Amino acid sequence: MKNPIIEIEPSWKVFYKFSGIAAFLIVLVGIFDIVLSMIAGEAKANHVVTVTEWFELFQSNRISALSNLGMINLITLTLGIPVYLALINLHRKTNPSFSALSAIFFFIGAAVYFSSNTIFSMLALSNQYATASEVQKPLLEAAGRAALTIGADLTPGTFMGLLFTQLAGVVITFVMLRGQIFSRWTAGLGLFGYICMVIFFTITAFVPSIFYTAMMISMIGGLSLMAYHILFARKLIQLSD
Repeated sequence: MKNPIIEIEPSWKVFYKFSGIAAFLIVLVGIFDIVLSMIAGEAKANHVVTVTEWFELFQSNRISALSNLGMINLITLTLGIPVYLALINLHRKTNPSFSALSAIFFFIGAAVYFSSNTIFSMLALSNQYATASEVQKPLLEAAGRAALTIGADLTPGTFMGLLFTQLAGVVITFVMLRGQIFSRWTAGLGLFGYICMVIFFTITAFVPSIFYTAMMISMIGGLSLMAYHILFARKLIQLSD
């Protein structure tokens, strides 16, 4: 089946190019995360890392600590905002309801994740801990444990935000499969990748005993999503020409 002729409003062309660049940046951030993980060595489930280990990591390797507590997710979710706005507009005539639903899921998930993640609280506590007296340290450790319970990445505290953003991806790739704007190969890669990430986030939050199995699923899903973002970013930039 041939792709339909797509009429692009001139006012949206620049935004499509901007969204395509944002999608490419998501891939670059993902590659950066992989490099960081390789440098850090063996991965550990966040729930087994003690609060004092987090404080020490912030002081010895701040970039790794920020990454492990969700900075990469904060960046990619921010870059995803223009992407979902572009996808809503592209499918507003062929499937307005489900494309809007995907965006609602994404924005709810991003808002929940941003509000629950305590990465900057942990950074501030770590800085205080580094200069605190022995009397003050137990209080800061208690505050750190409370922050980790609320918003350590890949734990129940941040699960709902991550779940909604991945469900948004599942819905929008279904829309893309039927919309004929993007290839079925592009949409299929995205659908497979988002399903893998739903499984990954569920396991890491609630079945951490099989963390390394979850990491394998994440690796497969992550590579699929990288390819997906490259393909649909290329398409968005083509539509802007």
